Amino acid sequence: MDRASRRGATQVAVPAPEGPAPAPPLYPTPTGGAPRILILFSDTGGGHRAAAHALTEALKLLDPSCEVTVADPLIGQGPAVVRNLAALYSPVIRSSRRAWGALYHSSNTQPTFAAIRAVFGPAVRRVLRDLLKEHDPDAVLSVHPLLNHVAHQAIRKSGRPRALMTVITDLVDFHRGWTFSQADLVIAPTEGARRVALRRRVPPDRVKLLGLPVDLRFRPPAPGEKQALRRRFGLEEHRFTVLVMGGAAGVGALATQVRELTLEPHPWQLVVVCGRNEKLRRRLLEAEVATPMLVLGFVDYMPELMRACDLVVTKAGPGAIAEALATGVPLVITGFLPGQETSNVDFVVESRIGAFAPKEEDLLGEVRVMAEGGPTWREMSRKAEELAFPYASSDIARECLILASRYRASTQAIR
Repeated sequence: MDRASRRGATQVAVPAPEGPAPAPPLYPTPTGGAPRILILFSDTGGGHRAAAHALTEALKLLDPSCEVTVADPLIGQGPAVVRNLAALYSPVIRSSRRAWGALYHSSNTQPTFAAIRAVFGPAVRRVLRDLLKEHDPDAVLSVHPLLNHVAHQAIRKSGRPRALMTVITDLVDFHRGWTFSQADLVIAPTEGARRVALRRRVPPDRVKLLGLPVDLRFRPPAPGEKQALRRRFGLEEHRFTVLVMGGAAGVGALATQVRELTLEPHPWQLVVVCGRNEKLRRRLLEAEVATPMLVLGFVDYMPELMRACDLVVTKAGPGAIAEALATGVPLVITGFLPGQETSNVDFVVESRIGAFAPKEEDLLGEVRVMAEGGPTWREMSRKAEELAFPYASSDIARECLILASRYRASTQAIR
């Protein structure tokens, strides 16, 4: 469920529970009031929104008293020219991935990125200045590469010290906008990402390897839970189950992939998540298949679906990979977005947590090998659990609360 409005900022509040008094927070509220956190994201892809939501939930879990505001200074509140340009992301990647790759690489140089900040920075800074004035956060947490430098500039002119924390939501290699050396803390999702941050001169004491934040509901199934979930979803309890998905928008060649996996009888069953692509969902529901298949639209119970499955077929999005790792499920990657997702394919294959199958016939072969349930699938499942950071959201939230408390105390000392 999305907690951040598509326009404007949303302040997240949890109603007081009825019944017995709740347990004290894991991080007691500092003297002087509840900590205030401003999370910055943008709807240029669903991963940033998902990370903001996961961190909001984790912050409220650790300290229910904290005030969390989630804002989108680019598409949600930015000036018209910034909104219109940022909103082109989804149409571009759907129509021409090659064009996006060229755009990504051309912007990922120091001169070009500096020019982008010079042109669009002042307008975004004004939005951030208003957010800082309205919500007066103790810490600003950014989950978008275009917001780190401008957030720092807005903080410097806001009249009081505030923490700036960057959470990288790309998996291995990433845009230089992520690595801002003056942030108080930069969170790396993988060891490879940590090394990239150090290579780009982020001080070692400001980089922490904590993983990529995902919903805390993503976890390995408890004994017997996988079969119970399959019963709940109307699936066969003991049949190898493959989850096929293309993100919230249902993009990718899902139709051809599903056709390849269901055209003939196979010993597996499919769960296909079409996201908000209603046309695709209807098309698949009407298709004639020889292998059992459950077709779904947009769901808010993806953690439960993933725990019911043995294999995930998806594109190389960092969020989907991190969710599969947290659940302990191997992957078959079918495609990637040129630029930030290119190295994710190597990460999956070289870490031995999955396979790369860009062609439909390759996909069928990989799923057939995995469905045998032999050493290949078992070893990949073990490696997935080994590499996972299932509590990344909590660990990152904890660091954010520590920073917020420190800056709040320093501000009170100055006053």
